[in-house]
Amino acid sequence: MKKEEYMDLQGFFNTESCVNSDFHFHDEDFSDKKRMGDPIFKSIGYPSKIFYQNIQKYIRSYTKAGGVVLDTCAGSGSTGVAALLEGRKAILMDDSPLAVNMEYNIINYVDLKMLDKEYKSLVKKLEPIINGIYTTLLSDGSEGYSEVIIASNVYACPSCHEEIVLYKNETGKRSEYKCPHCGQIINIADKKIKELQTDKRRPVEVTIQPVGKKGKKETREITDDDKKLWASTLARYEQEYGDLWSPSEQIVYNRAYPRVGGWPGFAIDASVSDLFPKNNLIALKILNRYIEEEIQDYSVKSFMKFIFLETLFRTSSRLFTGSGIKNVYHIPPVGKEQNVLTVFKRKYKAISEAKAFLQNQLDQEKTRSDIRIIRGDAKKIDIPDCSVDYAFIDPPYGGMVPYAELNLFYSAWLHEKEDLENEIMIPMDYEKKEGYVELWGSYIEKAFGEVFRVLKPGAYFTVAFHSKFSNIWNELKEIMQVRLGFEFINIVENERGTTFHTNHINDTNPVSAFITYRKAEDGKPHSIGSNVKKSAFELLDPEFLQGGKTMRAVQSQIIKLVNEYNLAEVPDDKEIAAWLDRTCDKNGNKYFLK
Repeated sequence: MKKEEYMDLQGFFNTESCVNSDFHFHDEDFSDKKRMGDPIFKSIGYPSKIFYQNIQKYIRSYTKAGGVVLDTCAGSGSTGVAALLEGRKAILMDDSPLAVNMEYNIINYVDLKMLDKEYKSLVKKLEPIINGIYTTLLSDGSEGYSEVIIASNVYACPSCHEEIVLYKNETGKRSEYKCPHCGQIINIADKKIKELQTDKRRPVEVTIQPVGKKGKKETREITDDDKKLWASTLARYEQEYGDLWSPSEQIVYNRAYPRVGGWPGFAIDASVSDLFPKNNLIALKILNRYIEEEIQDYSVKSFMKFIFLETLFRTSSRLFTGSGIKNVYHIPPVGKEQNVLTVFKRKYKAISEAKAFLQNQLDQEKTRSDIRIIRGDAKKIDIPDCSVDYAFIDPPYGGMVPYAELNLFYSAWLHEKEDLENEIMIPMDYEKKEGYVELWGSYIEKAFGEVFRVLKPGAYFTVAFHSKFSNIWNELKEIMQVRLGFEFINIVENERGTTFHTNHINDTNPVSAFITYRKAEDGKPHSIGSNVKKSAFELLDPEFLQGGKTMRAVQSQIIKLVNEYNLAEVPDDKEIAAWLDRTCDKNGNKYFLK
C-alpha cells in the first residue's frame, strides 16, 4: 500500500465498546532491559522510543480484541507494532514527516524477496562507484578502500609550541588533552586554548579494506600521499556527481538547549549537507539518486529510502570515535567518518531482518486493514467523538527533546519540512522565563483534551512521562485531573534505558512513569479536588527507605503519592533534599532513614 492509503478512516471504528479493565503487574514487568535483544527495537533509532512489548501489556489490559488504540505523538510507531501484535487496530499520528515515514515503513508490508533482489542489484551497480570514492593503498601498495577515517582537531601547545593532535592524547577528563611532547595539559573549552587551534578535523588514522576482500583489514596513520590521492579522487567525483541533489535545508539553532555561539563544531548557518564529510556527501548523493530513480516498486523504494535515512547519522560528521549523540547537533573535536556503503550494508541487514521478524508474526491483510497513519497536529485531530477504545501516548516533556529540529536532518532528504511552529516544545531554560510552564501546559491541554473527546466513555488513557522539574509534573496533574477531568487510575515506574533524559542530583538513572487515567462512564469531565491534608512526606512509608534510596528514587515515590492521593503539588528538588537531610543519613548517593 502507498502511504496515503493508510489515512482513510472510513469504516475503521467499532460501534461497540472494546474497553477492558484487567490491569495487574509486577514491578519488573515494565523494565525495558531486554530491549536490545529485540531485532525490531535495536535496528531503528528514534529519540526516547518506548519498548513496544511494554505497550503491549497496557493494550492487552485495557482493550478487548479488535479495539481501536490511539497515539497522537506516535514517533517511531511502537504503539502501532504493539497494537497489531495484540490483534487491535491503531491510529498513529505525528506532525513530523520523518516520524510518519518511519511508522509507515516499519508497518507496511514489503515483499522481502523483491527487496533483497533490489538490494543486491543496487550493491552490484554502486559498489565499484561508491568504494572508488574511498580508494586507498595499503602499506604493501595493493589497492583497498577506506572504511573508517579518524579526524582530529589540532592545537599548538602553549608551553612547547609543538602540535597536539587530540586523538589518542585524551586525559580521561572532559575537554582535557595532554601534549605528547612536554606533558602540558590543555582544556579546549578554555577561551585562550581555543585561539591556539591550528587545524580542524585533520584526518589522522585510516582503516582500509583490501579490494576483493582478500587479506586482512589494515589500520595505520594517514600519510601525505593518502591526502593527495583522496583530494584528486574527490575532485574527479565532484566534477562528475557534484551537481546531484542534496538538501539545502538550514539546521535550526538549538531552541531547546540555548547555547551562545550556536551548535558546537560548525557554523550557525550550516545546512543539512554541511554536516557530512565531502566524500560521504558525494556517496550519499549517488545512493539517494539510485533509490529515488532506479527502484520502481513503491513499497520497496520507500523501504530502501527508510534504510538510507537510518544510514545518515552514522555517515555524518556527528560521530565520536566510539558513538554519537543524537539529541543535539554537534561535530566533535575528534570523530569517526565511515564509508557510506559499509554503513548502508550494515543497516540493510539489521533492518531487513527486523522487518522479516515482524512480518512473520503478522497477517498481511490484517496489517493493511488495522493500521491508520496520519500526519497531523495532536492539538487538533479529525476523529469522531467517543470512537476510540484506548490511548497510549508518549508526549514531549517540555523542552527535553527538540524533535522537529532534530528530525529535519532526515526529513530534508525526504524533500519535506518539519512543522516547527506547531511542535509541543519549550526551551530547556524555561525555569528562568516566566510563563513557559503554562505555555507547555496549554499545548498539552489541547492535545489531551482531544484525546478526552475521542475516547469512549469508560476508556483508559496511559501517558508515558518523565521530567526532572516539579512544576512540569504539577502542571500535568492539574491538566489531567482538574482542567480536563480525567480520573487517575495508577502510576507505574519504568526504568527506561533508551531515554535522553538524565537527572541532575546524585543519580543519573532515568526513571520515567506510565500514568493511566480514565474517562468516566458518563463521558463527562469529573474534576476532583484534594481532601487529603497530609503532605507527600507524611504519606511516605518509612519502609520504603529501608536499604537506602537515591534522591531520584524518593522523588519518583513522592510523584506517585501526589498523583494517587491527588495532593496539591509535587515538592521541588530543594524541598525533597532538605527533608532527606533532616530525616535521613547519607552514604554515597543513597539515603537511609535515621
